[in-house]
Amino acid sequence: MRKFAVISILVLASAMTAWSADGDGGYVGSYLQVPIGARPTAMGGAYIAVANDGAGALYNPAGLSTIEKKMFASSYRAMDLDRKLGYLFLMFPTRLNSSLGFHYLYAGSGDVDARNTDGDLLGWQLAENHHVFSVIFAKRFERWFSAGIKMNYMYTRYWEMSANTVGFDLGTMFYVSQLFNRVQRDKFPVQDIRVGLTLRAVGATFDWNSEEYVTEHLGRSFPAVEQQDDFPMEYGLGLSGRLLDRRLWVATDVKKNVEQDLMLHAGAEYFIKPQFAVRAGFSDGRLTAGTGYVFNLGGQVLAVDYAFATDKVDEGSEHIFSFDILF
Repeated sequence: MRKFAVISILVLASAMTAWSADGDGGYVGSYLQVPIGARPTAMGGAYIAVANDGAGALYNPAGLSTIEKKMFASSYRAMDLDRKLGYLFLMFPTRLNSSLGFHYLYAGSGDVDARNTDGDLLGWQLAENHHVFSVIFAKRFERWFSAGIKMNYMYTRYWEMSANTVGFDLGTMFYVSQLFNRVQRDKFPVQDIRVGLTLRAVGATFDWNSEEYVTEHLGRSFPAVEQQDDFPMEYGLGLSGRLLDRRLWVATDVKKNVEQDLMLHAGAEYFIKPQFAVRAGFSDGRLTAGTGYVFNLGGQVLAVDYAFATDKVDEGSEHIFSFDILF
C-alpha cells in the first residue's frame, strides 16, 4: 500500500509538470509571484518541497517545522526599472516539534514623474509600495507529515491612496521516505523524497476608494471610484528528492491560480563540497543559476547565497542576494 501511494504521488507530480503556458496579464499581488530568496530563485523557484531555510516561509511554511536553531534571514533582489524587492525573517524552534516566526516583505517602485494627457509635468511624483507583515507557525505532527500557516497583513499605498487586507498561506509537507524503515530507504536510488502542497492568498481582498484623492486634487465635480481587488488564490504542488549520496537535490513545482495558466518551476542544487553548492533552474520560461557557501562561525552558521535570473519580457536580468544565520 505504501509503495502504491509513493508511485501515485510521483506519477501525479510528473503529469502536472508536463503542463506550462505563457504568463497572463498583471493582477493584484503579482509581486508575490516573483521568486524571492537567492537559493530558491537559483533553483528556478522550485521550492515548495524544499522550504527549509529563511526563504521557506514564502513557499511552504510547513517546511520550517524542522528547524533546530534560531534563524535570522534577509534577502534583496536588485531589479531594473527602479523596482525593489526584499524581506527580513526571524524564526524560533518551540516545543513539540514546532516553530514560530515573523516575516516582513517589501516590494515597490521608485518615484515616477506625474504627467497629464499631453505629457506635461504636473510637479509631483507617483510611487507604489507594498508591505506584508506575517506570523508563521509550523508543526511536525508525524515523522512523515508537517503543516504550517502564514498569517499575512498586507498594506499597499499608491501615492495618496491605500488599501489593506488580511490573508493566509497554508502548507503541508509529506516526508515520503519516512513511510519506510531505514533498510528499505537505503535501497532507494532517490533519498529524502518530499511532496509539498500549498494554498496561498486565502481571503485576501483590497478595497480601493478614490474619493479623498479626487476631492483634494480634481474637485468634487469628478466622480470617485470604488473597486474591490481579490487576490487570486494559488494552488501549488512540489516534489523533491536527493541523489548521488544526497549531494544532488532536485525539485519541481507546478502552480495555478484563477488568473493564470499552470506555471512550471524546476531546479537542482549540487554540493561540490559540504560547504559549497551550485544551483540552476527553469522558472516559467526563464533560466536561473546561482551558488551558495556556508560558513561555520563557532556555534553559529552563516549561509551566503547568490542567484542570477535571465531576462524574461525585456525588463532586464536580475541579481539576488540572501543571508541566513543560525544561532
